[in-house]
Amino acid sequence: MVLSLGFDCNNDIIDSWGSFCSTVEDDIAILRTIGEFIRAVLVGSQDWTTFGQSLVAKAGYRGIRTTAYKRQIGLITTPESISGVGAQVSGWITGLISKLLKWPGISINDHGYKWPSLWKIDSVYRLIDDRLSLLKEAYCSLSGMPSLLERQELDWKKDKKTLSVVMVQSKMPRKEGFSSFGFLLEDAQYRAKHRKHIASVAELVLKHLEVQKENTGEDRRKYDADLIIWPELAVHNEDLDVLVALSRKTKAIVFAGLGFIHQDGIEGPNNCAVWIVPTKHRSSQREIIRLQGKCNMMADEKEKIKPWRPYQLLLELVHPAFKDEKGFVLTGSICFDATDISLSADLRDKSNAYLVSALNQDVNTFDSMVEALHYHMYQHVVLVNSGEFGGSFAKAPYKDAHKRLIAHVHGNNQVSINTFEMNMFDFRRDSVGKSMQSELKKKTAPAGVKYISH
Repeated sequence: MVLSLGFDCNNDIIDSWGSFCSTVEDDIAILRTIGEFIRAVLVGSQDWTTFGQSLVAKAGYRGIRTTAYKRQIGLITTPESISGVGAQVSGWITGLISKLLKWPGISINDHGYKWPSLWKIDSVYRLIDDRLSLLKEAYCSLSGMPSLLERQELDWKKDKKTLSVVMVQSKMPRKEGFSSFGFLLEDAQYRAKHRKHIASVAELVLKHLEVQKENTGEDRRKYDADLIIWPELAVHNEDLDVLVALSRKTKAIVFAGLGFIHQDGIEGPNNCAVWIVPTKHRSSQREIIRLQGKCNMMADEKEKIKPWRPYQLLLELVHPAFKDEKGFVLTGSICFDATDISLSADLRDKSNAYLVSALNQDVNTFDSMVEALHYHMYQHVVLVNSGEFGGSFAKAPYKDAHKRLIAHVHGNNQVSINTFEMNMFDFRRDSVGKSMQSELKKKTAPAGVKYISH
């Protein structure tokens, strides 16, 4: 479906607003109309103040129902509020809508994006034109898939050089569990055991981070974690609150495999990973929650689990010392998707670190894959596998072998927590943060890696 929007200069736009709009400049009235139109398209309703049709209200008393006029003042517009965590729109477009629809005196978080200081038709036209150019550049042409770009500011100090990464190797679910309790693992007794296991491992992560601070003189309650990675299918969708609580406690980004889920309006069940991204404290939104789908199924999943990967999410973390520069970009895949050479080739010049959430029995093959990917993509590659099989792995293309292998968990049938520091500037393709690079020697970049000169 192709939507086109045009303006009829002969119409009196001010009068079309009636007494509700009062007197405003023509450009502001036009831009507000555009904002209403875009939001109406996204929510699929003529009433642009409603939420997406995929969000079903829970049973129970909710008080007096508000009106469209009141919702215009207290309206929340985020990808999650419009289409849920699987929304195929970025925070940029919902941020644009919020800016176009905002009332005087209302403060809207910029989330690291640049917005015009003066909202005129020509400035918005340039803004959208620049965004379209960025989306075309970010398109994964070999995989035939768009990138979903999310840009986020975090509470970092200006001298921050590394990400503190936590690799969480949990043991449940085991492969035999899917045979005994079904692919959705909804048996009541199993659900109780699974949730208890996830909560126990999350508590173990906190204890591990506390122990890391012993004898340092630092407050043990301030957890040093920026990124926490869990295996594929590690957490049931109804236990997502455990991960949200872990993210809030540590103020860390979480990338974790969800159990097979059904999504409204999408053929399923689907295999997805979840991103949980904390926002800055001054924001009213607690965290961003988005999905990363899986397209290529393993043998056990074929004919049972449906592919769903409408986009590749690229999470750009804005560094406070370089707000006007491109941030550090994280992206991830689920298990077998990481074996797609087309995808890794697409992401090589788009991401700075590649995360793989896995539940894979063939540990040796995936070890070899990480061995190849970390050099060919020329960036950090982190694979976290289920504790049933072990073999979680982190590598970066440093010159010395003992520095190249950052973390490797040997042995199966074990819960394991691993932490390491990931320098955000060592393998950047531009000169941003050159003074913040580590002193470790790096391997010569492979042929074809693009460097950007400033």
